[in-house]
Amino acid sequence: MNPKIKKTRDELERTRAKITELQALVPQLERSITDMENTEIVRLVRSAEIAPADLPAFIASLKSAGAVAAAADTTQAAAEPAETNTAGRDGQDTDGETDADYSNHEEDDTDA
Repeated sequence: MNPKIKKTRDELERTRAKITELQALVPQLERSITDMENTEIVRLVRSAEIAPADLPAFIASLKSAGAVAAAADTTQAAAEPAETNTAGRDGQDTDGETDADYSNHEEDDTDA
């Protein structure tokens, strides 16, 4: 058998195995995130010192206040002018740097 074909098939099998491993990891990571978010929510509620019986009313008031705030944000955004491009005609930003200046800033990957 052609060595290149064998090498490519081996790589394909390794890649499939890695994909299977990573797919199994996804639900674990999602559960971990949910657990951390739930812990944060509990911490915030406890720090607010709200009685459990008052919690539903408190959340309802936050939802209605959030809807009002969201509507106000939408109205304000519509009233504001859109951002304009800050680059001048010569291709320089307002700080005087060109796009080429940014491409020269490569980070050093070596460990000190």
